Amino acid sequence: MTAGNRIASLGYVRIGMCEPAEWASVGEEILGFRARPRAGGSFHLRMDSAPVRFIVEQAEQDRFICAGWECSGADYPGLTAALAEHGVSLETGSPVECAERAVDAFARGADTSGNVFEVFHGRRSADSVFRSPIGGVEFVADDLGLGHLVLPAAEHALTSAFYRQVFGLGMSDELTLPPPADGAPEMCIHFLHARSPRHHSLGLFNGPAPSGVVHLMVEMTTLDAVGACLDRVNAAGLPLTATLGRHVNDGMVSFYFLAPGGIPVEVGYDGRQYDWDDFVPTRSTVGDLWGHAYSFPE
Repeated sequence: MTAGNRIASLGYVRIGMCEPAEWASVGEEILGFRARPRAGGSFHLRMDSAPVRFIVEQAEQDRFICAGWECSGADYPGLTAALAEHGVSLETGSPVECAERAVDAFARGADTSGNVFEVFHGRRSADSVFRSPIGGVEFVADDLGLGHLVLPAAEHALTSAFYRQVFGLGMSDELTLPPPADGAPEMCIHFLHARSPRHHSLGLFNGPAPSGVVHLMVEMTTLDAVGACLDRVNAAGLPLTATLGRHVNDGMVSFYFLAPGGIPVEVGYDGRQYDWDDFVPTRSTVGDLWGHAYSFPE
């Protein structure tokens, strides 16, 4: 475990949608989540023992809102104090907002590239055992968290330092790719890990993302479940943003598709897990061992 790492895992994400039912339908019928309608047209989506992982909210425009990062009750005061000392303006969640997230307390702020985040502690228990509405679908989640996400970071170096120095996330891999043929600058992604053994819970990309998030990743327990999900994506006519392939740094076999709101979702299997006491960060210059022919949204 990286010394000073206050974050246990990626706890939840919030997505704003003009039509939240569209995202809830894809979550349930394509990915295999359980969707529960909430007041005001919103939905909670479950994928494991947590009461909610995806909060899909009624909004005036489709956009990724923020990630919710889980820490312990013991770490929460130190983390919020460190954020305040770093100059982050924090907003404390109201009792109603805490209940909507099924947590005891949370605080909201923004990183040095303007990405909104929430940090919370005291995740409450679900009132039932999770069972996917799609047979054969189970997720690698629970104590490992929802999965991971990659965020745009225009202030790349500063934002990476922010998450490492204030949140305490550890560097897993620094991926640098050559400049594309159109003359754009080289691509760089910092992959950062929480206390969870998952290779990374956060990626930071040195470029823009139309929806506010480069992608979200959920991991299934079998390759067959991933393949069947790919069949459902194709049958539904949802655009693929990357074909099936395997990543170099975390070993994940996955594909990517474009969910409602223009939010890319990676569906994976076989991601590596690590003991952080015995780990040396890597530097990669190749993203994939095979596959993953990309088609990014404009």
